Amino acid sequence: MTRRHRPPASGRSWPRTLSAFNVPDFPQLFFCGVIWNFARWMNLFLVLFLASQLTDSPLLLQIIGALLFAPFLVGGVLGGVVSDRFDRRLTAVGYLAILTPITAVVAALILTDSIRFWMLYPYSVVAGSSWVVDLTTRRALVADIVGPEHVTNAFSLEAWSSSLGGAVGALAGGAVVGLIGMGEAYAAIVVLLVVPIALLLSVESPPRTHTTDGSWLEDLRASLALPFRLPPLLSVLGVTLVMNMFFFPHFSLVPEFAEDLGVSAVATGLLAAASMIGSMIATLVIASLHIPRRGLTYVCGALFSLALLPVFALAGTYPVALAALLAGGVGLGAFAAMQFTLVVTVAGPAGHGRALGLMTTVIGVVPFGSLLLGVVAEAIGIGPAIAWSAAAGIAVLLLWTLRWPASIRIS
Repeated sequence: MTRRHRPPASGRSWPRTLSAFNVPDFPQLFFCGVIWNFARWMNLFLVLFLASQLTDSPLLLQIIGALLFAPFLVGGVLGGVVSDRFDRRLTAVGYLAILTPITAVVAALILTDSIRFWMLYPYSVVAGSSWVVDLTTRRALVADIVGPEHVTNAFSLEAWSSSLGGAVGALAGGAVVGLIGMGEAYAAIVVLLVVPIALLLSVESPPRTHTTDGSWLEDLRASLALPFRLPPLLSVLGVTLVMNMFFFPHFSLVPEFAEDLGVSAVATGLLAAASMIGSMIATLVIASLHIPRRGLTYVCGALFSLALLPVFALAGTYPVALAALLAGGVGLGAFAAMQFTLVVTVAGPAGHGRALGLMTTVIGVVPFGSLLLGVVAEAIGIGPAIAWSAAAGIAVLLLWTLRWPASIRIS
């Protein structure tokens, strides 16, 4: 009997919405992800907030933002190879064991008023790499442990966790800075990062399903060739590419959009979190259902979220803008719940790490989409720019699925 079919140690049977919790070790991995997501989003806010206090240069701030996301594009494929070559649990523990003391040093530098702007450059790369490690190792470990039977439920809950981190992490970061200070906020992140390490150490490493005697270069070449050997994987990656070029870049413009509407800081925060709130609702619903057409759900979720963006962008009132983002978040939740599910399903157990590495690399195009959207917004305004970006995304997505429709057919 394999580990994935053993009954839960407590003897308790969880409802369908939480069915992956019936698999031993998944609860620890899930709560590891919850804390890791929260700490990561909080850290993202704090790095950008600290940078804005240390410089008035918009260009330097953009460089910090680019460095936070650069590891996705540069390190995604490499992270996938590492995930498939080494013990995933120990890889994640090892990285957190590096990130935690480095973050403690940053906290100490802030508390002693010794922090300098240039120090944020290397730290942004290290912090951004945390996302790559989570996506390519911990999530691959989730897929290994739960197996095909529970993978949709597990990754729906993972998407919920990520949305929760995005909605709450930034708000918590701002609150902690306001209450106790920047250095103390970083000390809090250090404490948070210790929890995932302890949870990962309590998990049993599953048997490795991929072994290789080849070189690193051969593994990298095999990873890059994977989408061309698996048309469904190429189709799935293309949909993610479209979303990261044309949908996600609008998040950075929400605060300025809210300022144009003349709303309060609290209302701005709610508007910024609206998509994530809608996504959390959708992912919980999906986790409780049997979805026979997972690929169709994935593509339709992406289309629906893009279709609601012009409603938000051209809204002249706050209630309409808020409602549009909440509704669009439902589509985002469907997209997010299926995104990693489809990748690991298509790649199979032996390719979990490499496939997730490719997905991570594709997510890394967000800075290019943000730059393009920023240039257009400078020329025609924020609202029209977001609306045109969404329209272009819908057109490209439809053309992509017509040319490479394999993702729609994944059941």
